[in-house]
Amino acid sequence: MKKYEFLLFDFDGTLADYDRTESWSLAEAFRQAGLPYNEDICLAEYHRINSQMWKSFEQGGISAPELRLRRFRMLFESCGIQGDPELVAGMYLSSLAESAFLFPGVLPLLEKLRPRYKLGLITNGLKEVQRRRLALSGTDKYMSGIAISDEIGIQKPSVGIFEYALHEAGHTDKSTVLVIGDSLSSDIQGGINFGIDTCWFNPGRKAAAAGIVPMYEITRLDELPGILE
Repeated sequence: MKKYEFLLFDFDGTLADYDRTESWSLAEAFRQAGLPYNEDICLAEYHRINSQMWKSFEQGGISAPELRLRRFRMLFESCGIQGDPELVAGMYLSSLAESAFLFPGVLPLLEKLRPRYKLGLITNGLKEVQRRRLALSGTDKYMSGIAISDEIGIQKPSVGIFEYALHEAGHTDKSTVLVIGDSLSSDIQGGINFGIDTCWFNPGRKAAAAGIVPMYEITRLDELPGILE
């Protein structure tokens, strides 16, 4: 008997190449707004600010609407950009919703896993963006349960989003669940909080954070079947 029956995937940074998504969407938003865009400066600064905002969101410090706009207000101020941050924020979300860049081999992997395991997905993304991206990428058709933080009002690492995903999939046995994600603070810590096994996807070979110990660690998604077998 195999140990795991339900595989719970994170989306951005695990199945989807979020660095590529973020880079393309930001450049597209500035292009549509008719603003000059210095990628070397703006992208790095946006990434820093956005990461800070998402950490605050995960900790309940800000709401999703605040996150959507505040990161662009901070970017414009930091980089001295003259323009309307609210306009660019809206264009960014529109562009983001049209970008579905998966890591190589993701769909064949899901195709291989689906006959043997129930698959689910949890993401701390914005609902109007993530539903569209999941559909465009084709990943949604593999999932028995999908939990989007902005849709249900609960974000990782809170246990509620994991409970929701299991409920959506009709799965009750936590001992047969494995969560796979790239974020130690949300995916792995959330899985630990919920009492399920965890697999850290760490392609950059980052050092683990103190106090957060995943059960497994992989640097490539094609290593996952070896763990499962």
